[in-house]
Parts: sequence; C-alpha cells; structure tokens
Amino acid sequence: MPDPTVPRGRRIARPDAVLRGEEAGAGPTVLLLHAGGERRRVWTPVIDVLVDAGFRCVAFDQRGHGESGGSPQALAPCADDVAAMLRAEPPGCVVVGASLGGLAAIAALGDPAVRTKAAGLVLVDVVPHLEPRRVRHFLASGGLLDAHTEIVDDILARVPRLRQITAELDLPVLLVRGGSGSPITGDDVDRLLRLAPHATVTRVNGAGHLVARDQPVMLAETIAARTAEWPALALLRDLGAGQVGHPGGNLLDHVRRVHELVVSWGGSRRVRLAALCHAAYGTDGFPHALLPLDRRARLQAAIGDEAEALVRLYGACDRSRTYPRLGATPLPLTDRFTGEVAPLSGADLADFAVLTIANELDVARTSSLTLEARHDIRALVAALAAYVPDVAARALADPGLL
Repeated sequence: MPDPTVPRGRRIARPDAVLRGEEAGAGPTVLLLHAGGERRRVWTPVIDVLVDAGFRCVAFDQRGHGESGGSPQALAPCADDVAAMLRAEPPGCVVVGASLGGLAAIAALGDPAVRTKAAGLVLVDVVPHLEPRRVRHFLASGGLLDAHTEIVDDILARVPRLRQITAELDLPVLLVRGGSGSPITGDDVDRLLRLAPHATVTRVNGAGHLVARDQPVMLAETIAARTAEWPALALLRDLGAGQVGHPGGNLLDHVRRVHELVVSWGGSRRVRLAALCHAAYGTDGFPHALLPLDRRARLQAAIGDEAEALVRLYGACDRSRTYPRLGATPLPLTDRFTGEVAPLSGADLADFAVLTIANELDVARTSSLTLEARHDIRALVAALAAYVPDVAARALADPGLL
C-alpha cells in the first residue's frame, strides 16, 4: 500500500490553463490556497503538521504561479479554478485561503453547487470588505502594487459581491489574523462579524500578513484544532441528522451533546470525531442508520479511518450479548451485523467505553426515564468503570444519573 504521507502529484486542466499541485495524507480533506505571489510550497510545513494530525491536504499553484499556467489578471478565473479544485474533491472539504486565495475561495463559494462541497472556510489574514486606499498602500509598501494593478483593481471592484457572499454563507467561517505585521485591523474584524455573526476569529502572534510563511506550525495547529469537526458536521447535516427524532430533540443535537461530553472529559481526537458520528450506522438501541455499511468510504473521508473504525465498532455492538460480559478484559464483543465475536482490548476498549458512557449519560440527562431505566444506566456505567474509571466516576456523579 502506498505511503499516504508521500506527496502525490495532481493536475487539473482548465479551458485556458493547466493547474498543477499535490496531495498528501489521509482523512478529512483540507484545500490550501496560497496568497498572490506565493507558490504551493509555502504550505509544505503546514501540510506536514496537518498530515501528522490525520488530515489529507491538497495544494495547487494558483494560475500564473509556480508550475500552473494561465494569467491571474482577474478574480473570476481564480474563483473558477477553486471551484474546479473543489469539484475534484469529496464533499466536506475544509477550504483554507490566504489573501488572494481567500478572496478566490469566497467568490467560488458564491455558487450554491460549489458550496455543497465545502465544510467550512478559513480566511488567513484576509477579509471580504477591502478598503481601497489601505490595500493599495499596503501593496505599494511591499513593492507589489505596480506588478498587480490589474487584478487589484478587479478585486476592489468586486468587494460588494464578496461581502454579499460572505453574509449569505451557511458554513463555518474562521478568520486567522496575523500579529502586529498584519494589515487586518480590529475594525475589519468587527465588520466581518457583522457580516457573518457565526464566524470566529483567532490570532497568530509573531506573524505578518503571510502567516503560512511566518508561523506555519502555529497556523497548522490552529487549523487542526478549530476545524477538525467541520467535515463530520457537514456530513451529518447532509444526511439529515437534524430531521431524525431522538430523545432530547433530534439526532444532530444528541450527537453534538455527546461530543461535548467527550471533549469535557479530555477525549482523544479519534473519540471526539467518533462521538459526533457514533450513530451513523445505527446502534442496537437506535436502529435508524444514516449510512449503510457499504458506504463507509464517505464517513472515512469525513473523520478518517481510525475514527470510522470506532464508529463501526460501536454501532455493531450486540448489547444483549456483549453487556453481560462487561468487566472482562478483553471484552468479547458480539457483532450484530455479522454475528462474529471479537476480543476488544486496549485503546479500542477504552474508547468504546467512553462512547457508551457519553451516549447513555446524554440519554439520562434529556429523557424522562423510569427509575428502573435510570438504575439500568447507572449499572451499565458502573460496569464500564473497569475500563475507564475516571470517566465513569464523573458520569456516576452527574445529576442526570442521581
């Protein structure tokens, strides 16, 4: 099997140019769009961190840059290129755009069909409401204005449309500001939050406008920490989890609460992502499946192979045959899909226990249970304490189980 960490070449043929890039890693996809005047290689140290964190990264030289052909004289062709990049990727892609890359991404997401491919947008030191005088002054101070006057004028003419698209985005938006060398001001941030109240903002100190060049590791860690759940949430919404009834509201609300519990207990990235999707294949206690098992590849693309394997394990548990054996190590888990019995131990067993406790605690918190049902959940959590004693103790002390 090829090593997923080794970069693989990519090529997209456009009507007037060939775009060249590369991909590396496996898991949820991050599309990285560099700033004007840069090349895709600026993302290399960012990609190294993201791949280690369980992401699949795709980066192209934008038209007229590096190995890609074409001419970057207007924003529309750049946006069309981004749309072509997204069409080549699975749904649920995190789009990261720096400067020109961010503006091209906004313009591309103005197309509803393109927007369905994205899980969220990370703007790296760029906002849609550009102020012409400040933009020209900033570029002129770096000796960049004269060489790029045509596209600068075109972008500035499109600011009203960029603002409108941003205001209409129904996707998560994260602005990553540079530090003291950034041209983005507090007023710029305020205007962005008025346009998109659901957006969030963070800052990478020690970086100027070109954050990927100045602080690549900090940028990568920010992306990994702030966007990890975006592809999973996009998939759940697409599969209609918000319209599926579940105790305490709907299934989407339930899995988000389970995820919050796992996060509060310090769960690993694998368990946090599995918590969001733990009912994707249905469970022994909740038979409604969002995905059939023959479409596992779609969940793998959203949360990665390791987290998906945990979801598969959790959904497969035949509770009537497995729960009476709780406390044993390894735990003989009966697969309700195949009837096979497999020994569960180590991290898989601990992660399975955490998911089970979080799910049951949320049910206890949000449902009108009989005393007998509440007692049964307490007994289940107590039995799982053999594998995760600290988590079980916190759950047993929760008012929902008292």
